Amino acid sequence: MIYGYLRKSNEEGVNSSFDTQKYKIECYCNLHNLKVDEWFEDICSGGSLLTQRKQGMLLSTKLKKGDSIICSELSRYSRSHFGLVNDVEKYRRNKIKLVFTDLGDVISSDSLGSVFYQILSVMSEWYRKSLSEKQKISQEKLKKQGRYRGGRCDFGFDIGQNNYLVKCNKQQRELNLVLSLREKGTKYKDIKSYMERYTGRKWFVSFIHKLVQRDKENKLLNKNYKELSNLDELTIRNQLKKSMIEKNIYDV
Repeated sequence: MIYGYLRKSNEEGVNSSFDTQKYKIECYCNLHNLKVDEWFEDICSGGSLLTQRKQGMLLSTKLKKGDSIICSELSRYSRSHFGLVNDVEKYRRNKIKLVFTDLGDVISSDSLGSVFYQILSVMSEWYRKSLSEKQKISQEKLKKQGRYRGGRCDFGFDIGQNNYLVKCNKQQRELNLVLSLREKGTKYKDIKSYMERYTGRKWFVSFIHKLVQRDKENKLLNKNYKELSNLDELTIRNQLKKSMIEKNIYDV
């Protein structure tokens, strides 16, 4: 099946109708001896995902292996980089063609389609990395402010008002006991046994090791923060992690 997809925004009104897009698609089809079996028209923002549009969602449910989608141009299909990259990858896996009248089939192995796909891949990798860096910086900022960062709270803390972390007295006592035993040179397996007798619940060597390493990292950060005051906290933590020599095998 060959599907023609048309889109315009609410702001375009009647002055920029679907007729021009349809004409371009029909010209492309005549040139390549193709015929559109069904048309889909959406009036929405190009920043929304295809599955968030009424006709786009319907189109998505009909797509099968070997089908084709034809649009007059890339911006009529999507203005969302994230959505476009995801759709292109999905169509590639499912052998579905995505055709723009000015670019051709961007999924196929022809030269232009291949170049386009490689550009999208590079952009996708850049997007993921930049997003990851932003998330890390945001997480470090929240941590510095003593606020909840999502997921499970660090051991020894609970979520208080306005998402600020507050100390959990019970867990703080257990944490201090673990750190005290370790400072005395107690082996991890012995700390595990001691804490299980003290708390009456199961403990794991890997978890105890994590608590100890977290405490070391925080102490090193506080100690070296003034010396590295010209760097952001994320950079400082990365440098500290590189400088810390940690054993892969616990001294059990």
